[in-house]
Amino acid sequence: MMRRLLLILSAALLLSACREPASVETFIPGDGPYEFVLDMADTTVVYNLDFFTRIDAASGQEIPSEMPLLVQWKSPSDSLLREKVYLPLAAEVYEPYRAGVSPVEAGLWTLTVYAPSAPEGLRGLGLVLTRTKND
Repeated sequence: MMRRLLLILSAALLLSACREPASVETFIPGDGPYEFVLDMADTTVVYNLDFFTRIDAASGQEIPSEMPLLVQWKSPSDSLLREKVYLPLAAEVYEPYRAGVSPVEAGLWTLTVYAPSAPEGLRGLGLVLTRTKND
Protein backbone atom coordinates (compact mmCIF):
# COMPACT_ATOMS: atom_id res chain seq x y z
CA MET A 1 0.00 0.00 0.00
CA MET A 2 2.78 2.42 0.95
CA ARG A 3 4.65 1.58 -2.25
CA ARG A 4 1.57 2.33 -4.38
CA LEU A 5 1.05 5.66 -2.59
CA LEU A 6 4.69 6.56 -3.19
CA LEU A 7 4.36 5.74 -6.91
CA ILE A 8 1.20 7.85 -7.24
CA LEU A 9 2.83 10.78 -5.41
CA SER A 10 5.95 10.52 -7.60
CA ALA A 11 3.84 10.47 -10.79
CA ALA A 12 1.85 13.50 -9.63
CA LEU A 13 5.04 15.43 -8.92
CA LEU A 14 6.50 14.55 -12.32
CA LEU A 15 3.33 15.60 -14.14
CA SER A 16 3.18 18.94 -12.33
CA ALA A 17 6.83 19.57 -13.30
CA CYS A 18 5.87 19.31 -16.99
CA ARG A 19 3.78 22.46 -16.83
CA GLU A 20 4.71 25.24 -19.25
CA PRO A 21 6.49 28.13 -17.50
CA ALA A 22 4.66 31.46 -17.16
CA SER A 23 7.53 33.26 -18.87
CA VAL A 24 10.33 32.51 -21.29
CA GLU A 25 13.48 34.61 -21.42
CA THR A 26 15.81 34.63 -24.44
CA PHE A 27 19.01 36.64 -24.84
CA ILE A 28 20.86 36.91 -28.15
CA PRO A 29 24.39 38.29 -27.86
CA GLY A 30 26.03 40.44 -30.52
CA ASP A 31 24.93 43.29 -32.72
CA GLY A 32 21.94 41.64 -34.41
CA PRO A 33 19.69 41.17 -36.12
CA TYR A 34 17.96 39.47 -33.21
CA GLU A 35 15.43 36.78 -34.10
CA PHE A 36 13.06 35.49 -31.43
CA VAL A 37 10.62 32.63 -32.06
CA LEU A 38 7.56 33.16 -29.88
CA ASP A 39 5.13 30.36 -29.07
CA MET A 40 1.78 32.14 -28.94
CA ALA A 41 -0.41 29.10 -29.55
CA ASP A 42 -2.41 29.35 -26.33
CA THR A 43 -5.55 31.39 -27.05
CA THR A 44 -6.63 31.41 -23.39
CA VAL A 45 -3.86 33.82 -22.36
CA VAL A 46 -2.53 37.24 -23.27
CA TYR A 47 1.16 37.89 -23.75
CA ASN A 48 3.44 40.59 -22.38
CA LEU A 49 6.78 41.26 -24.05
CA ASP A 50 9.72 43.06 -22.44
CA PHE A 51 13.14 43.91 -23.88
CA PHE A 52 16.31 43.81 -21.84
CA THR A 53 19.96 44.50 -22.51
CA ARG A 54 23.19 45.74 -21.02
CA ILE A 55 25.66 48.29 -22.32
CA ASP A 56 29.26 48.00 -21.23
CA ALA A 57 30.28 51.58 -21.85
CA ALA A 58 33.94 52.53 -21.87
CA SER A 59 35.09 54.99 -19.24
CA GLY A 60 33.80 58.41 -20.21
CA GLN A 61 31.56 57.02 -22.97
CA GLU A 62 28.16 58.65 -22.99
CA ILE A 63 25.21 56.30 -23.45
CA PRO A 64 22.50 57.72 -25.72
CA SER A 65 19.10 58.25 -24.10
CA GLU A 66 17.37 55.90 -26.54
CA MET A 67 17.99 53.50 -29.39
CA PRO A 68 15.69 53.07 -32.40
CA LEU A 69 14.67 49.48 -33.11
CA LEU A 70 13.16 48.24 -36.34
CA VAL A 71 10.82 45.41 -35.36
CA GLN A 72 9.34 42.89 -37.78
CA TRP A 73 6.59 40.48 -36.76
CA LYS A 74 6.07 37.40 -38.93
CA SER A 75 2.83 35.50 -38.32
CA PRO A 76 2.39 31.72 -38.54
CA SER A 77 0.87 32.28 -42.02
CA ASP A 78 3.89 34.44 -43.08
CA SER A 79 2.16 37.84 -42.93
CA LEU A 80 4.52 40.67 -42.00
CA LEU A 81 4.09 43.70 -39.79
CA ARG A 82 6.88 46.24 -39.32
CA GLU A 83 7.24 49.05 -36.83
CA LYS A 84 9.85 51.37 -35.40
CA VAL A 85 10.10 51.74 -31.64
CA TYR A 86 12.54 53.51 -29.36
CA LEU A 87 14.19 51.66 -26.49
CA PRO A 88 15.20 53.92 -23.58
CA LEU A 89 18.82 53.25 -22.69
CA ALA A 90 20.95 53.08 -19.57
CA ALA A 91 23.78 50.78 -18.49
CA GLU A 92 21.16 48.10 -17.75
CA VAL A 93 17.79 48.09 -19.46
CA TYR A 94 14.56 46.21 -18.74
CA GLU A 95 11.75 47.88 -20.64
CA PRO A 96 8.16 46.84 -21.49
CA TYR A 97 7.59 46.51 -25.23
CA ARG A 98 3.99 45.27 -25.58
CA ALA A 99 1.41 44.28 -22.95
CA GLY A 100 -1.83 42.34 -23.28
CA VAL A 101 -1.06 40.98 -26.75
CA SER A 102 -3.71 38.62 -28.06
CA PRO A 103 -2.54 37.55 -31.53
CA VAL A 104 -5.04 37.19 -34.36
CA GLU A 105 -3.33 33.91 -35.29
CA ALA A 106 -2.35 31.26 -32.78
CA GLY A 107 0.99 29.57 -33.34
CA LEU A 108 4.68 30.34 -33.69
CA TRP A 109 5.48 33.97 -34.44
CA THR A 110 8.92 35.27 -35.37
CA LEU A 111 10.00 38.63 -34.01
CA THR A 112 13.09 40.02 -35.75
CA VAL A 113 14.65 43.14 -34.25
CA TYR A 114 17.24 45.33 -35.97
CA ALA A 115 19.28 47.92 -34.08
CA PRO A 116 20.79 50.02 -36.89
CA SER A 117 22.40 52.57 -34.55
CA ALA A 118 23.35 50.38 -31.60
CA PRO A 119 25.76 52.09 -29.21
CA GLU A 120 29.23 50.70 -28.69
CA GLY A 121 29.26 48.20 -25.85
CA LEU A 122 25.76 46.84 -26.48
CA ARG A 123 25.93 43.21 -25.29
CA GLY A 124 22.95 42.00 -27.34
CA LEU A 125 19.19 42.00 -26.91
CA GLY A 126 16.91 39.91 -24.77
CA LEU A 127 13.17 39.35 -24.77
CA VAL A 128 10.91 38.09 -22.00
CA LEU A 129 7.58 36.60 -23.10
CA THR A 130 5.11 36.31 -20.20
CA ARG A 131 1.76 34.53 -20.36
CA THR A 132 -1.11 35.75 -18.18
CA LYS A 133 -4.67 34.48 -17.98
CA ASN A 134 -7.08 36.47 -20.12
CA ASP A 135 -9.63 37.78 -17.61
